[in-house]
Amino acid sequence: MLNALSVSLGGDAAGVLRAARSMELQGMAPAVRHAWSGGELQAWSQPAQGDTADCFVRTPDGAACCVGPIWYRGAFGVDALRRLLDEAGDGGPLPGIDETKLRGNFALFLQKGARAWLLNDALGFARLYGSGDGCFHGTSWLATRAYGGDADVDEAAAIEYVLLGAPHSERTVARSVTKLAIGHSIDLGERRAISRFPVGIWSGAPAFGSFDAAVSALEAHLRTVFAEIVSAFPGRTSAALSGGFDSRLIVAGLLAQGERPTLFVYGKPDSEDVPIAVEVARAEGIPIRTVDKDAVNRELPEAGLEELVRCALFFDGLSNDGIDDRGADRETRIAQSAGGMLALNGGGGEIFRNFFHLPDRRFRARDIVKAFYRGFDPTVFRRRDGLAAYEAEMTASIGRSVGLGAGEIGSLLAREQTELVYPLFRCHHWMGLNNSIALRRGQFSTPLVDLQTVRSACMLPLAWKNAGLFESRLITSLHRGIASRPSAYGFRFSDGPNLHARWVEWSTGVRPVFARPLINAARRKLRDVRASEPLIARYRSLLPGEWRLDGVLDLARLPDDAALARAMSVELVSRELKP
Repeated sequence: MLNALSVSLGGDAAGVLRAARSMELQGMAPAVRHAWSGGELQAWSQPAQGDTADCFVRTPDGAACCVGPIWYRGAFGVDALRRLLDEAGDGGPLPGIDETKLRGNFALFLQKGARAWLLNDALGFARLYGSGDGCFHGTSWLATRAYGGDADVDEAAAIEYVLLGAPHSERTVARSVTKLAIGHSIDLGERRAISRFPVGIWSGAPAFGSFDAAVSALEAHLRTVFAEIVSAFPGRTSAALSGGFDSRLIVAGLLAQGERPTLFVYGKPDSEDVPIAVEVARAEGIPIRTVDKDAVNRELPEAGLEELVRCALFFDGLSNDGIDDRGADRETRIAQSAGGMLALNGGGGEIFRNFFHLPDRRFRARDIVKAFYRGFDPTVFRRRDGLAAYEAEMTASIGRSVGLGAGEIGSLLAREQTELVYPLFRCHHWMGLNNSIALRRGQFSTPLVDLQTVRSACMLPLAWKNAGLFESRLITSLHRGIASRPSAYGFRFSDGPNLHARWVEWSTGVRPVFARPLINAARRKLRDVRASEPLIARYRSLLPGEWRLDGVLDLARLPDDAALARAMSVELVSRELKP
């Protein structure tokens, strides 16, 4: 397979060379090169990935190339690329292509005649970055940053990355790099982004007459999705299993198609997830491997400066948890898709549940920020207006993600829009970063969230989603056997949520939005949650002197060590990986 691509449209020749050098430092090797009248495509692969023939098609009319697994009208890989080329026309963003039949986590280049486009999956789970001059686009943040030759940090994006695990807008930690907005393609001839869904990515959402009708419709769709997966990767799927809903739904979908995936579970042997996952796997007669990342890391030395640089190159600069990895994270990412396996992840399955735990009424975008994105000490900001600026940026970004215009950001959201904040905002920004890193090492997919499931899930009444009622039924409909095993929620999915689960859902949702930051503050005080002083000292010794974020964030007041590791990652990349 291919693991990265870039497109240059003239622009800075020296910048193109810098980007290529960055890709080589990241361990990538040139695999495919294609020139057309408007520019040049360069695709890259990890040396261990082998044949790239299923990722590139050239015809007398044009060419197609993709990074990541792609399905179109049931066809996979090179067959899907041929169908896309056949149906792509000569005008508009992508004329003739049925977006509802386009699935996978991918970045796609299409060229037909003089026209060419660059796009990703509808939810943007394979990120595409762009340079400030509009002449360079690619899947690597480090390479796009190297093209621009500018190491300046975008403070607002960096703050969101440190506090939340990813920037939550089209900005990135580098001022010179932006990322493609959700639901857009790039017309490479016109050098501009075009909306693929002019009336909203959720347009065409179905209305369900009953709970059973909704279950039947989504079950049928997931059966189609998993049938496509098994057809493309027979006997070559892997998945993590836990005690939760989403991993169980993944395995149920595979078992329903007769596929017996390679299973593993993360955690200590006595953790909650491990015994449940082991029992579920044993009941189905499937071997399962326990991976205790903490135990693996204890056997490895702390990463010094050189090793941290290698981590940064592995993770394309910045990962959700920061780059301070002794080796367990990198090892498991490589292992999950080794040997041509497709690694499946249940991320995004919360579209079938009440992710933000908000009651069934209308909210504003700023309410969601206060309810979910304020899990830190507000005094972490050094500047007087730091918290207000952060909340304003987040509020505006949420509004844009669900289709609000600049003058509508403060308006009440329809309930369907509130439900869309999770897939179109949270998943797009946070999960998109994680998925993009995974694709750099092999085939990876989050099949529970695609255009059709998002459109359907936003229309489900909240009463169906609460406490996992709907997802429990979905798992049961796909495979009753696996649904009848214990879960981490205190009930079997085949039985549906019990009274305790329903009470927990109600008691969580009833908390007023204005009180949630105060509740978070009380919890932090009781648990004494903060970045550890020994880790601060270690990072400061590795990177002495003033850090680029010292002027905006008090690192001693960060909520946990993961946030501190992200702050360190920004500093290390800025110092040690200069373009």
